[in-house]
Amino acid sequence: MKNFIFGTIATVLVLTIVFSIQQGFLFSKTLPYDDEQKGLDKQITIHLSHVVAENTPKGQAATKFAELVEEKTNGKVKVHVYPNASLYNDENEFQALQDGKVEMIIPTFSKMTSYVPDWQVLDLPYLFHTDDEVLEVLTGPIGEQLLDELKPFNVRGLGFWHNGFKHLTAERPIHTFEDLQGLRIRTMPSKTLEKQFSLVGATPVSISFSEIFTDLEAHAIDAQENTASNIFSKGFYKVQKNMTLTKHGILGYSVLMNEKFWEQLPPKVQKQLMEAMRETTDWQFKQAVLMNGNDLRKLQQENDFEIYTMSDAERQRFQEKLAPVYDFYQADVKQHHILSEIQKIVSP
Repeated sequence: MKNFIFGTIATVLVLTIVFSIQQGFLFSKTLPYDDEQKGLDKQITIHLSHVVAENTPKGQAATKFAELVEEKTNGKVKVHVYPNASLYNDENEFQALQDGKVEMIIPTFSKMTSYVPDWQVLDLPYLFHTDDEVLEVLTGPIGEQLLDELKPFNVRGLGFWHNGFKHLTAERPIHTFEDLQGLRIRTMPSKTLEKQFSLVGATPVSISFSEIFTDLEAHAIDAQENTASNIFSKGFYKVQKNMTLTKHGILGYSVLMNEKFWEQLPPKVQKQLMEAMRETTDWQFKQAVLMNGNDLRKLQQENDFEIYTMSDAERQRFQEKLAPVYDFYQADVKQHHILSEIQKIVSP
């Protein structure tokens, strides 16, 4: 009887072991590690700092990008947007990005020319004539080449965004370039921008974007250049009573990310971020054109605010007066071929 019981138990144990091996319960192999899944069990947070209002081409694009990132990553990546220089202003945001205090910023490319002098090409007066030309340059091979120049700064360039063409506002009417003589005009810290206003006898004054309104109100500066969307959203028309439609240059932005943070992201997330960036950029260029048109119409409806359209003849005189800026640029940069490549694209 004992032998029968022991035999039965032994048989059950053997069958159990065989069944377990077949089902993989014993001696199971570890599944191969998938690099793309690294870190995806935790939410990734990106802090994005910029200096303009939310109801501007850049502000709306930042919000759009955050929405697309959350959608494409199924909520795994969350972009927190900090507008109106609430986190960093345009004087200290690039250093904050390099130090890893913030993951993303969207500075004007003019602000970046002190680090990347070749970017001054985008500040040249009357280089572009249409928004389509700007789109082709900034989203094509030339734009990629300019972004590659950020590598020595441990910063990743994700793309360029567009705000629109710049115009002038001043305390007094500006009908000819001679009317700018003697005025203190706010510029961004770009040698090319400073040179263009020096040529017409104005005094360029570099101040932070967040300080323009108070300095205009206090008469610390007499004039400034900006797009219709910025002039309206920041209320510059409330402290300047004259605007001249000159369309003498463009205002645009570079979308930047801390390189170390980028490299730590899983490849799948990097791909999703770039998909979101491309979609946002396509949407943003169209939105910038619409918003500047709408805001210009709002400015035209403001009482006690005069808008003057510079004549074609006077614009030609202005362009000829600023021609030496091109020679100045050529003497200050290394990549001279970038200008010639752009000139092949833009219309005469």
